[in-house]
Amino acid sequence: MTSIMSDVIAGRIALLDPLARGASGSLWRAIDLRYGAVCAAKVMRQRDGAEVLRFVREQTVGSAQGLGQHPHLLPPYTWAAEDDTIVLVMPLVHGGTLASALAEHGPLSPSLVAQLLRQLLDALAAMHAAHWVHRDVKPANLLLDATGAAAPHLLLADFGIALHESDVRLTETGFAHGTPGYMAPEVLAGAGTSSAQDVWAAAACALEALSPAPPRQRYAPHELLPRLEELLAGHPDPAARPLGDLLRTMLDPEETARPTAAQARDRIPPPSTPAATWSRTADGRPVVLGDRIPSADGRPEVPLDGPGSLAGLAPGLHERLSASADAEAPTAPSSAASAGPAPAGSAGLATADSAPPAATSPTAPAPHGTTERFVHAPTWPQQAPGAPSPGAPSPGAPSAGASPAPSSGPDPAGAPTAPAQPPSGPRRGASLWTGVSLLAISVLSLGGAAGLLWAALG
Repeated sequence: MTSIMSDVIAGRIALLDPLARGASGSLWRAIDLRYGAVCAAKVMRQRDGAEVLRFVREQTVGSAQGLGQHPHLLPPYTWAAEDDTIVLVMPLVHGGTLASALAEHGPLSPSLVAQLLRQLLDALAAMHAAHWVHRDVKPANLLLDATGAAAPHLLLADFGIALHESDVRLTETGFAHGTPGYMAPEVLAGAGTSSAQDVWAAAACALEALSPAPPRQRYAPHELLPRLEELLAGHPDPAARPLGDLLRTMLDPEETARPTAAQARDRIPPPSTPAATWSRTADGRPVVLGDRIPSADGRPEVPLDGPGSLAGLAPGLHERLSASADAEAPTAPSSAASAGPAPAGSAGLATADSAPPAATSPTAPAPHGTTERFVHAPTWPQQAPGAPSPGAPSPGAPSAGASPAPSSGPDPAGAPTAPAQPPSGPRRGASLWTGVSLLAISVLSLGGAAGLLWAALG
């Protein structure tokens, strides 16, 4: 039975064991304590500006409407931060990556490659429709579910250098973003970002699946088309010829001549036969995608489409705070709803669920430029015989022509709020004594300063 480590980030993400380590951080199997479910956690250091930028881009893609529910996209569904550590949280995928599958099985059949490419293009079409460009499509970022001998299920991940069309483009810096071997020729030439670059990279991934390159070897863009002709010429697989025709257009050196991701996807028909007939290696062996990450303690896991189905089991932080406030707050008229200020969180801790609510929420902060006071409705004390009524001015109160003191509003019964009372009795005496003391200290200080000045002049 696996025990939970003591490393818990922001009180929510409990790290279990490391799965991989890359340039942008380490990947862990973890438990999202909000749901009590197993997840994947990418841990990064927020003191590194480049990693913070990757974090911002990934969590922004994760919050983009609809992308988290796409069957072939795996953006993070939440994040947390504590001290110098930030973590992105996503569902755990058990079948490894396309890169690991190629290392285990070798070259894949054109029929299988065509179906994997279709799923990848479907993911890219959704991103491009939302005005995102991935910019780092490669086999190591293509995850595979552990489907066994059934049809493979591919998911595109790692959005650390993704770019939205509204982002500032810094093409003049001369840096090329991406991974060598999967970068379109215009990227290497320093051109601006476009969705056509993802289409090129997808074709390069398909070519890699047809014939994996030797370790640490990457082909230049002009080498891919000759390599494609060599691989598919006269291939007996019925998908070889149409796949080759499609890949030639996707690898066109002129980016405007390439099809869009949606157009390329629509040129690949979905499978019409069982997976056993086409999910095979180049030499005809069946491809079985086993579970590379054993389950932890029999715990449930966050589903691939996110924790939506688990959300009812664990309401969010804002929902919990709102419920507590509703349970403890005094009854108030519906026309004058008020709320207390947000409770202060632990220093150095943050989670995506602790983001401030929208301004239209009853618990939202006051609009910019205004000040709100949040006070409990007053409770009138029992009146002693002969005491003045709450509405009557007390001795020393402002005259009728003076501005009234701020009031706290009507009480729940609708009675007017008592005006602010001046201090009386011991408090008033204490205030007078404090003022006299301060005046005396000021006089003595001035006298000492005058003496020093006189001595200096003498």
